Amino acid sequence: MHLVVHIPYQTDEESSRILSLARRAPSFTMEWVNDQKMAIAIFTSLPVGIGLALQLVGEAIELSGAWASIDSKRISSLAKLWQRLNCYRDSLNEPDRQRYCLEKAAFFNTLVGCEGQRCPVSCQFICAPCMRMTQDESAIDVENRFGVAVELAEIAWCPNLGMP
Repeated sequence: MHLVVHIPYQTDEESSRILSLARRAPSFTMEWVNDQKMAIAIFTSLPVGIGLALQLVGEAIELSGAWASIDSKRISSLAKLWQRLNCYRDSLNEPDRQRYCLEKAAFFNTLVGCEGQRCPVSCQFICAPCMRMTQDESAIDVENRFGVAVELAEIAWCPNLGMP
């Protein structure tokens, strides 16, 4: 998994702390992107370095202009990315990662009132997009909804994701 975090280069104290974290990434560079100097932290082989990646993403959430991509796909929200990376990191300590993910999804489904028997999902982050498609009576075939929900949830990169 290839994570790239873009941090706008600024000289204030908060930005300096975040830039210090970014410099500790396995690969670090400074580039001009759209007329703005950006610090780019690259994690080429997650889960190696996932602790630092989580810390960097978490610190960058409030930083205007910061963004990230996984496997060349831009992520819509650093907060969403942090949640997903944190869940992935937590799963790394489990002997059966897919079971761990299924249990997290089942727990989430009970919290939001999703009928898990109708809509079995293997990741807690897939449920909301799936429910939205069901409520909107989406024209997407039932067989393709899982893949669409995975893309909408921005979790396709997760190696724990079991395709039904």
